[in-house]
Amino acid sequence: MTAHHPIRAYAALVSSMLIWGFSFLATKELLPVVPVLSLLFARFAVATLFLGALALAYRAWRVSRRDLGVLAGLALLSPVGYYLFETYGVALTQASHVSILIATIPIGVYLIAFARRMERITWKKTVGIALGFLGIVLLVDSSSGEAGASLAGDLLVLGAVACAAVQTVLLKEALRRITPLQLTFYQSLFSLGVFGPLAAVDGFSWIPKVSFVGWWEFLFLAILCSAVAFVAMNYALARLSATSVSVSVNLVPIVTVIAEAVGFGVPLTLAKVAGTALAVAGVFVIQLEKPDAALLPKQEGG
Repeated sequence: MTAHHPIRAYAALVSSMLIWGFSFLATKELLPVVPVLSLLFARFAVATLFLGALALAYRAWRVSRRDLGVLAGLALLSPVGYYLFETYGVALTQASHVSILIATIPIGVYLIAFARRMERITWKKTVGIALGFLGIVLLVDSSSGEAGASLAGDLLVLGAVACAAVQTVLLKEALRRITPLQLTFYQSLFSLGVFGPLAAVDGFSWIPKVSFVGWWEFLFLAILCSAVAFVAMNYALARLSATSVSVSVNLVPIVTVIAEAVGFGVPLTLAKVAGTALAVAGVFVIQLEKPDAALLPKQEGG
């Protein structure tokens, strides 16, 4: 960690969390017009071009055949599985639900690590998992009658959480040999091999229906969420402690909940606030433990 320009590092960190906090709302806005599969293919096609340019600029595109095979296989978990579950979940439930549930990925990581005997059980992690579970139950149960919320959507998002958690654990070894930029670029690239054929079924009739604002929302997802926020977080990680970066992810659901209430008029009930607070507190307590650099969040956007 370096002490140079801490203000810039914190600004980069907060910026990435704000971007990811608004990402779920942008996705929610686009889905009534853009088919899920077409949105994912177009988003990752643009992101791949942007990340590819960065990889060339930093000469970070060279990866061993062994690691390319690993990345290609794990791309089925994320971006493919993760974003299929998450995006269909966004279509069926409230954006705030998605953001809060996605924020519990660290809990899923530790549960899997426990099962594989990669992590030891401590009282902090036990309390964190319990708080996170109670927060999810309260959030889902309290919103069952609200417009725009659904159990099916929440369960789909939990599928995304499972994909991300499993991938994070399995990537632990590979992350000792490849950089975060290489990881994000190649997994984005490999995802096109799945999203492309699936999106072909949608055709192109949706393109004229996208508004001017809709195209800006798309570019926000493709460039800011999938590339710029990633670069900003890694800039911060190089200059701040791993704990600061890891704990800051808790800002994402708070940003989404407030933005959804203020900008879209979604009720901010006491139960939703309590569920959000419990889920965020659970993740925070778990992250009070010294984090493994390989298990830090790589991308939390929608």
